[in-house]
Amino acid sequence: MLRTNIQGEPTQTFDVYERMKRYRVPAVSVAVIQNGKVSWTATYELPSPTSGKMSERTMFQAASISKSVTGLLAARLAQAGKVDLDANVDAYLAPLQLPPGKQTPANPVTLRKLLSHTAGATVSGFPGYKPGSAIPTTDQVVLGQAPAITPAVTIDTAPGSKYTYSGGGYTLLQLALERHVDMTFEQLMKQWVLDPLSMNHSTFAQPLPASAPAHASGHFFDGTEVEGGAYVYPEEAAAGLWTTPEDLANLLIAIRHAALEGGPFLSSASAQEMLTPKLNNYAFGVFVVGEGERRRFMHSGGNAGFKSTYVMFLGSGNGVVVMTNGDNGSYLGGEFVKAVAMAYHWPDFRPRDAVPAAVDHDVAAAHLGSYRYEKFEGRFPNRVVLAKQGSDWSLVLPDLGPVRIVPTGPLSFVAPETGETIEMSSGQELPFLMIGGRKATLVAR
Repeated sequence: MLRTNIQGEPTQTFDVYERMKRYRVPAVSVAVIQNGKVSWTATYELPSPTSGKMSERTMFQAASISKSVTGLLAARLAQAGKVDLDANVDAYLAPLQLPPGKQTPANPVTLRKLLSHTAGATVSGFPGYKPGSAIPTTDQVVLGQAPAITPAVTIDTAPGSKYTYSGGGYTLLQLALERHVDMTFEQLMKQWVLDPLSMNHSTFAQPLPASAPAHASGHFFDGTEVEGGAYVYPEEAAAGLWTTPEDLANLLIAIRHAALEGGPFLSSASAQEMLTPKLNNYAFGVFVVGEGERRRFMHSGGNAGFKSTYVMFLGSGNGVVVMTNGDNGSYLGGEFVKAVAMAYHWPDFRPRDAVPAAVDHDVAAAHLGSYRYEKFEGRFPNRVVLAKQGSDWSLVLPDLGPVRIVPTGPLSFVAPETGETIEMSSGQELPFLMIGGRKATLVAR
């Protein structure tokens, strides 16, 4: 189901395999949650020489969804009195100390601020390490020391003053927990989260051992397989979880149950603390948004060759987990969530509606050409083309190719497939486009 419906056009629905081919995603695995229980699971594979080997127990990399599990770990450790979420993190890092930054003795970096991305920590995400390459320790990642390929984590804004998404901050938290509790992060997760929730097809082992359960191989945006099947992410708290949709769904169910009723695994007070959002609606490893029946927690994630997403409604106990082994899986996951929302009459996540309108053809024609994003972190070429053939407009994206766009105003368009809005510049300056809020500047006509 497309992200946006165009008024006057029939609603489009598709067979899941059609969309997998469109997005060059070899496999997608799903768990649907109804009334606080897993309702059904399914795994879809495109035909290939190796197809038929995956099941609902095949693990995928969860990427940044790992942060949600880290948030739960921190909540459990705090409940057990193992950590103080408001203590100066330097006390847990000893003998290592954070380099001087915007933190002060009166306003230190704390676990709570790291969990909510308000500690002022740098390094938003991590590219991963090819199998067989040297893998840094947690200390080396935090300090930016070889063989780490990312810069040191520093504190460049005053803690508590600003939301800045930081995988580096979560890696700093990982190091603090490892040092303080004297266990590896993998062991901590197994003892405090995975085993208690019977998540038997989940692990934070990086790299995966040869004895690991069946797991998927990732694929780049063009459909080629990631070297060695999957990159290694020693930044486990931020990106290291391997799991299945069903295991992850059961974790979401456990968090919701704790928030509503509490229990020995997690008290209601601890769960509510975990789900209390700070800046930008971010709590302990989860985004929490909406009111009443719309209140839910959610997250998405992307590692090299893997994209996943989940959403869980607190009131109804309805939700979905979608995990894919393709770089274009975020498009597929978004469509799948909307299809589930429509099928089960969710109050949110249905396709948006757009009304077509006349475009200013002279201004729009002056914008035809090739563009580059000003801020770009993709693994594909940084090139976007605004094109027109007859009366049809399209945006040629580097990962998807041509995408139809529909005029919604004199200088605006929407892409029904991706849901992104496109705004054209006006005036005499060098033409630029705002594509989903990201600026792209003209480089060739």
